Amino acid sequence: MADTAQPASLKTTRPSVYLDQWVWVRLASAAIGEPREPTDPQVLAAVRQASEAGVAFPLSMTHYHETARITHPRQRADLARTMASISHCRTLCSGRILLRHQFLDAMHLSFGRPAFRPSPPQPLGIGWGWAFAGTRLQPQLRGPTGPVDPASMPWMPDFLRRAAQFTEYQLLAGPQDADIPRLRQLGYRPEEVEKVSQSRVDWEMFFADLLAGDPISRPELRVRVQAREIIHEHYELLRDLCAEYRLDLLRATEADPDRPKASRRRIVAFADHIPSVRIAVDVKVELFRNAARKWNRNTVHDIDAVSRAVPYCHVVVPDREIADLMGRSKAGPRNGTYVLRGLRDLPDVLADLTMQAVQSGPDGEDWVRHGEDFCMDLADLG
Repeated sequence: MADTAQPASLKTTRPSVYLDQWVWVRLASAAIGEPREPTDPQVLAAVRQASEAGVAFPLSMTHYHETARITHPRQRADLARTMASISHCRTLCSGRILLRHQFLDAMHLSFGRPAFRPSPPQPLGIGWGWAFAGTRLQPQLRGPTGPVDPASMPWMPDFLRRAAQFTEYQLLAGPQDADIPRLRQLGYRPEEVEKVSQSRVDWEMFFADLLAGDPISRPELRVRVQAREIIHEHYELLRDLCAEYRLDLLRATEADPDRPKASRRRIVAFADHIPSVRIAVDVKVELFRNAARKWNRNTVHDIDAVSRAVPYCHVVVPDREIADLMGRSKAGPRNGTYVLRGLRDLPDVLADLTMQAVQSGPDGEDWVRHGEDFCMDLADLG
């Protein structure tokens, strides 16, 4: 695998592989006996073997969003079963938490604030709550007088653990059509998420239209894309951190109207110290250079996924086009990540990671026990 220039501590403790949604769809098709390619069953077997050995296959909020967009409940359930059985609903931490650390680290390196290099958060956790807010959702049994102590009943801890697995599977699979009316009464509004996604697409399309009438050099394009990325995607985070650490960016970058390029170099260097931002910027620059490229929600989601996964996972299998674009900026080698352009080499890569996982031993997390199937059916709770 490639050498890393990023702090080794950014990587998950366990060997980890991030699979883009198209990979999960292929694996799910193979799991129900309808492989898209003749080699898919072998890939599925290799993935399952690696998972059983302790290799992590984390999900992200992008997976939850894209799975929720599948309108057919049966297809969504089949996909969720494959994802849950392999990933065990382990997830990458909330993007805001990961980005907060990345911004703080860049501020420390660029401006000396905070004074000490910040400790990274735990990137790998369990479930939807971890992916959304960095908090694990724990089921609780309640009686007439309040919560029941699990230690009071020998069978309860194991029951709650299995109930948590079932709950996480349900959150991934989403509601049945018959459940929608009741959920809407409780505030369920999936279309609001779609509106936010579309607004981000519109933002990129607006800039693409501007470029069509005012072409600029590649270096200038990168500076502008970088500025847009910070302002549109991370402005509130940067504003809050600057306030928290009393950092004046203009003063820190030594902004001088008579020497604008000097301060520009400093702010560009600062942004390039933020791994997820740098990955997103470099991919978007390549996309904007192609005037015929049409932006859509899948493109935005793909960029979200790789910009979060590449700094933290050891192997990433993205959309083929995104993999090619990242190859131009050397994002994989820079982050110590093996970026695959397809599934052909995945079994061989997994064999190496499986050996590492076995040598590392158990991770101590009593979530899915060895040899145990992930609970995805209510009947299995009995």
